[in-house]
Amino acid sequence: MRVKFWGTRGSVPTPGRYTEKFGGNTACVEISEGDERLILDGGTGIRELGLEMANEPAGRATMLFSHLHWDHIQGLPFFLPFFQPHWTFSIFAPSRFRASLRKVLYKQMGPGVFPVNFAALSATIGFETLSVKGAAIGPFVVTAFLQEHPGGSYAYRVRLGDLTVIYATDNELDPEGYPEAYEAFVKEVTGADLFIADGQYTLEEYQEKRGWGHCALEYVARVAADAGIGRVAITHHDPMRDDEALTELEKRMRKAMPSTQVFFARDGLAVEV
Repeated sequence: MRVKFWGTRGSVPTPGRYTEKFGGNTACVEISEGDERLILDGGTGIRELGLEMANEPAGRATMLFSHLHWDHIQGLPFFLPFFQPHWTFSIFAPSRFRASLRKVLYKQMGPGVFPVNFAALSATIGFETLSVKGAAIGPFVVTAFLQEHPGGSYAYRVRLGDLTVIYATDNELDPEGYPEAYEAFVKEVTGADLFIADGQYTLEEYQEKRGWGHCALEYVARVAADAGIGRVAITHHDPMRDDEALTELEKRMRKAMPSTQVFFARDGLAVEV
């Protein structure tokens, strides 16, 4: 399967010459195999994905959202395929999340906020329940599990045959502070072929921002070791970090994780799994 990063920044978009290398768009990842496409989160990165999709013939796609904080949905009103009648979208969400997801997406494009209401979009858009056992979506099998984040968030496991990708942004992994949650998470991701992980903070920064719902890079490294994961993509970069700082942190993590292929995700980067 092909994984493409369209938005890798956390919290707020960061355009400008100091973020050109890694990008400034907020969270959006595309996973595809043949004609089947999964879109995970709808931050500002989804706008550029939409520009590419708008030139395609009639098609369908599945959307999954980790949670409803603005940096994960704010690109949707500018997602061009939503305005094209030849597109069909299925938005899957766990049952306890589905109603609030629908409500917030409609509200984000409600009167006084955006000139086009969600209900008036031209594409066919349906909301589906993702059961506890997951769902078969084309060639993929998708399951979700809860994470540590203010208000809650979901990680997604995407399987294609024997291959597994874990999408786990906005997750406060802390083996000392939340040992039970940490152990449960390690169990969920063990043996993954690609772990897309929130790495917004260094461990030093995390000590001051404990409870904010994001992970320290050092804890991502620990998960990879404990779960036997050989490939890690760090994403949800702190908006205060420029290209130079991210490049140095990437080098640091590669030295700290010599047995793991680790890289910092960049807007527009595509990898094969």
